[in-house]
Amino acid sequence: MSLVTDIFPIDLALPDYDVVIPCHDRAHVVADGVASVLAQDHAPVRVIVVDDGSNDDSATVIRAVADAHPGRVEAAILPRNGGASNARNVGAALCRSTWIAFLDSDDVWLPGAAGALLGAGAMRKADIVVGHFARVEHGSAPGEPECGWNGGDIRAALATGGVVGPSWSIVRRETVFAVGGFDPSFRNCNDWDFYTRAAAAGANFRRIDACVALYRTVAGDRLVNDHLAGSRNADRVLAHPYLAGLVAANRAG
Repeated sequence: MSLVTDIFPIDLALPDYDVVIPCHDRAHVVADGVASVLAQDHAPVRVIVVDDGSNDDSATVIRAVADAHPGRVEAAILPRNGGASNARNVGAALCRSTWIAFLDSDDVWLPGAAGALLGAGAMRKADIVVGHFARVEHGSAPGEPECGWNGGDIRAALATGGVVGPSWSIVRRETVFAVGGFDPSFRNCNDWDFYTRAAAAGANFRRIDACVALYRTVAGDRLVNDHLAGSRNADRVLAHPYLAGLVAANRAG
């Protein structure tokens, strides 16, 4: 599997896109994510970095990055922590391009990520394009590329868990707003809920065989580690009418 985009013609006319990076207490890594996006051969129109009421120096770092890239990076500083869903929605409201990527502040895009994702979207008339990612555990070497979805029936895949992540996918702007963005009542499982509602609304999902992002484990609290809340929110996602019947059938079988 390639770590760069050599799947689509380099002269393919790629659509415009914006990138939203929500950040909470990630002053030590958030600039890495911004740099990885700005370094793409097909650069974004704008990168919107949303500080979600951080307790560290994230807001200062984000403002400095925005000042260093006027017109390309915009800082949105929220006065209090509202969660990743709210931060993504704030960023999405500032986007104007056809496509939006939601990159987590501790992850980075690999070279060629934008071309691979957008090339698939343009050629396959997709609404959501999903690539692969490689795990980086506490600064170690990247693991093998992986993706929770095999590219088959997206409904069947979502009935098994949160198989799509924002850092290695890209979404049409109209799809984001058609489903009302991310649900702020989910403090975790919010990605899974979002992609489930998008699929239920008829979004066309496509997967590519390119590794587009590094999923990095860095210092700091992670909501994904709140197992009790995660279990409750997983039950909420699985109760969605789009999934509930299939989940019941799987459990009965």
